Amino acid sequence: MNPKWQALDLEGGGLQAMNLRLARTLRRRRTAWLLLLLFPTGAHRWYLREAAAAIAYPALALGAAGAWIAGMPAMLYAVLAALVLLLAVDVASLEKRIAACNRRLRMAAYLSPGPGAPPGFSGRIADGPPPASPRVPGFAEQERLLRELEEKSAGSSLRRGP
Repeated sequence: MNPKWQALDLEGGGLQAMNLRLARTLRRRRTAWLLLLLFPTGAHRWYLREAAAAIAYPALALGAAGAWIAGMPAMLYAVLAALVLLLAVDVASLEKRIAACNRRLRMAAYLSPGPGAPPGFSGRIADGPPPASPRVPGFAEQERLLRELEEKSAGSSLRRGP
């Protein structure tokens, strides 16, 4: 999307404003892959809003550090194996996870209720009688109506007086 369009302030409803908000919230593939480099922190899972799985990475990293400090090599290897297995699963399924996250965000945006109509809005249904003519008045008719309005407003201002 052109940056000039993104800079426009179209807030207040409408499809364009919603699409701009959606474009800002969608998850980028490059960012997710770069955050995968910080896998011991679970940053890529936090980015994809998967909090339960994001907690597993720091927990396993802390478990490995604790096993290393405690001098328990069997526990250290088991925790590191679990961490590597979880990382391999994430590498294999990261594209699917990004697509699923973006799908959830898109569904939430498109299915959320809009701001609604302003108070007193009745749509295209007129409460009064239908207009005499369904066509739009021409230029000459508009000029005539403007002259009549001027005459009425000039006449009413003369009546009021100082």
